[in-house]
Amino acid sequence: MMEELEIRLAAFQWLAERETMNRGVYSGRELGEGFLYKGKRITLKGQTGIWFPQGFSIPISITTRLNGPYMLDSFGMDGTLTYAYRGTDPNHRDNRGLRAAMQLRTPLIYFNEIHDHLYQAAWPLIIIEDDPGRLCVGALMEPAYNDLRPGFPVDETIESPLDVRRYVTVQAKRRLHQNAFRELVIHAYDEHCAICSLHHSELLDAAHIIADIEEEGIPVISNGLSLCKIHHAAYDQNFIGIDQDYQVHVRADILQERDGPMLRHGLQDLNGWRLNLPIRRRDKPDQERLAMRFEQFIEF
Repeated sequence: MMEELEIRLAAFQWLAERETMNRGVYSGRELGEGFLYKGKRITLKGQTGIWFPQGFSIPISITTRLNGPYMLDSFGMDGTLTYAYRGTDPNHRDNRGLRAAMQLRTPLIYFNEIHDHLYQAAWPLIIIEDDPGRLCVGALMEPAYNDLRPGFPVDETIESPLDVRRYVTVQAKRRLHQNAFRELVIHAYDEHCAICSLHHSELLDAAHIIADIEEEGIPVISNGLSLCKIHHAAYDQNFIGIDQDYQVHVRADILQERDGPMLRHGLQDLNGWRLNLPIRRRDKPDQERLAMRFEQFIEF
């Protein structure tokens, strides 16, 4: 069991290192291939949502798939992740594995599919409750486990207070949603800026049409625009506006300024341009939201 824990900690480190390179989005292929630990390959996910690497007695990860059969998987208002059993038999080996993880306070990884074979990850997650009647478990992030080191037993780690675990889980949920919004929006625009067509994803953001703090500002592709960082900032600061016919407008005082080539070519020359739109109709910017946001631009 101690070796399993050390492998889990190595998995957490591997995910963290990958996260710095992939903006927090992992391919199903790399998770299926996993990593080497002392010459042994450790797979992090597989065909089943509750995944045991070879030789493991407790799962290393749980996965929620797009359009999967388990509609119960979701984060509650208090942050708790409800995760469905496999099938309807509480004593299925996979479900017993979740129960054992709860009893032994074993940290898991949670993978959430945001696009075909693309996943986000959250860890360390612990099972806090088992509900055979509803065929599910409840889980929360455990920040105390961030300090676990090889050779240090889990049962000697002092658990974080429940409200802290709930808070950290809510923050993790928010981060997952924000990252998913960015990836889905940029993917919809084929990794181009909708205004200038810049094709370097490292320099692209998902800009909200209606801010996420407002009621209409839900994180869906039609409320987003793939913009390079300069045009995202210009849009947020109302240097430029976009009307419901997808036309770009530059604020009058900006048009009158005299500065270097960046102002002239990067902003002023955009006046009257039309957006480069996603191919799929459902991914195009919502015209009602654009009209609402354009009114703010006009009034600025």
